[in-house]
Amino acid sequence: MRIGVTGSSGLVGFNFCKEALKNNDSLNILIRKDTNYLKQIDAKIFYGDLNDKEVLDKFCEGCDVIVHSAAMISIGFDSYKEVYEVNYLGTKNLLDSCLKMKIKKFIYISSINAYNKKPIKDRLDETRELVKSGSSYDMTKAMGQELVMSTDGIDKVSINPTSILGKNDFKPSRLGKVVKTLFASKLPFLVDGGLDVIDVEDLSKAIYSSIKNGRDGEAYIISGKWRSFKEINDTVQKNKDKKSFIFFFPKLFIEMNLPLLSLFPKSLLKRMADFNGKFFPGLENLTRESIENIINFPKNIDNSKAKKDLGLKISPLDKTIKDSIYG
Repeated sequence: MRIGVTGSSGLVGFNFCKEALKNNDSLNILIRKDTNYLKQIDAKIFYGDLNDKEVLDKFCEGCDVIVHSAAMISIGFDSYKEVYEVNYLGTKNLLDSCLKMKIKKFIYISSINAYNKKPIKDRLDETRELVKSGSSYDMTKAMGQELVMSTDGIDKVSINPTSILGKNDFKPSRLGKVVKTLFASKLPFLVDGGLDVIDVEDLSKAIYSSIKNGRDGEAYIISGKWRSFKEINDTVQKNKDKKSFIFFFPKLFIEMNLPLLSLFPKSLLKRMADFNGKFFPGLENLTRESIENIINFPKNIDNSKAKKDLGLKISPLDKTIKDSIYG
């Protein structure tokens, strides 16, 4: 089987490519530029982006399946237009090429953020409505998912992972950067909140399974377990010779002060975030959107559908943290 993969330089795309190669499949990968670690992947390389329709046609040609993991992850500083062009129009362009080249199946890597998280305490499963308002990232991932699911002439599956962590995190990802900075004892404080964490290898296996077992037109939430940042920090500290102290800002304090961020221009907030990131890598990601996500992340996420159809397995947090630090 030949699989086309977008976003292969990212955490999800790279690990999925490794999973596909373990199963002796052939790969086409679409990249914008070379990176040293991509030399680990035996694949036919196509250079371009999601706006280059001619390259997309060539990339799709000969493939049985396309796994679309490329996306622009925005935490509030990017313009809506820029995020929309990548996450929605780029997906539309790729779908058009898939239909033209008669691709059998399209696997769309969406996000848990495509779903409306409220009411937060209620069970969140694939029947929850997609978001109609919110951040640029949430909106465009929901729009992309809706587009894919409504496209005729091709089998399609949506994969909706929660917060992804694990090995081969070269860039690194936002959560991966926090873990690495905690391990380096360079992060003095965090928000007292948490996220549902899924191991990237568990996710990659579920994506691969969806090629054969994912039902046409169905979405699958790929979640692990809700983990507080205190629990994540405790697990990181177990892997260190010298423990470090982290101060956690209480949730109530954060909720009371979060509206103050609206008083400042976005350009100033971005400069402040960049300044924080130079001294404390990972804190440049603490925007209003990301903080709200951390303190209000749903704890009751239902992954039973993925377990039943895709054979989803959940790794222990200790394994995932070690892979993030050393992998």
